[in-house]
Amino acid sequence: MRTYLKHFLLSLCALTFSPWGFGQSQSGFTGNPLPPSAPPSTTNSAAEPQGHDPLLDLPELPHARITLMGGRVLSMDEVMNRMVFQPFGTTQKLQVHFDTRTRFYLDGKQITEREVKQGQRIYLDTMLNGDRVFAKTMWIRTTAGSGIGRGQISAYNGERKILTVRDELSNQAVKLQLTPSTVIRKGNQLASVNDLAPGSLVTMDFGPQRELRAVSIVAAPGSTFAFAGRVSYVDMSQKLIAIDNRSDGKKYDVNMDAISASILRQIREGQEVSVSTVFDGNRYEARSIDFISANSGQPNR
Repeated sequence: MRTYLKHFLLSLCALTFSPWGFGQSQSGFTGNPLPPSAPPSTTNSAAEPQGHDPLLDLPELPHARITLMGGRVLSMDEVMNRMVFQPFGTTQKLQVHFDTRTRFYLDGKQITEREVKQGQRIYLDTMLNGDRVFAKTMWIRTTAGSGIGRGQISAYNGERKILTVRDELSNQAVKLQLTPSTVIRKGNQLASVNDLAPGSLVTMDFGPQRELRAVSIVAAPGSTFAFAGRVSYVDMSQKLIAIDNRSDGKKYDVNMDAISASILRQIREGQEVSVSTVFDGNRYEARSIDFISANSGQPNR
């Protein structure tokens, strides 16, 4: 019965639509056309994930770099599976696409795209799928105030005990109140308000009235850091790479201005590297890089 249904649907599509429905491309979106590509091969069934139907289901998303963005929905088009999105702190307008592979959450509960409305503040995990910005995940938050955040210290008012942080997602200044119970950490050590220097990267845990429960200093200007892991992104035009750091499971962008051109030409995505860096208050600057042998696990200089 399932085989008969497949042949019936494919015959119908061949008469009136493209293989992906209503003139859409393989990515499942409309807009700027993508280069034509063959449908997924059906000869190697072992390579397909269990339950995946190569004839009726959309292909898996490419393993591309993920970027987290926060902003506001300007318009929503559920027919064309796209929306116009304005990132916080900018006047830029982005066309963001989505489809059945996108996951939607409202205050942590999974929902459908019908819950996304014009004017809402949302957060997106985005990636490039061909030449389009695609949303892998959308989060809608209706509760304001309490939560966690990450940003860079702009100033600290010792008299009023107010910490001003430029939020990583919105790029807007947020004022947070320190209390006698606020816990300040630098790495694994307890720290004090004297360590809250402008330019430092911090993570924060705050309450409904924006009172700080805890603030952790991730990086202070002039601090040195060593990252080791897989290179997941390379942009030689900007001398920038991204490293999936093994020790904490996070991704870090590292500027390679100080590394010689002969070394830069050897860097490839997927390589295992060890990089020594200095945080200058804006970014991590590489001072040296070693390539780690896949066989020995030891650096190759």
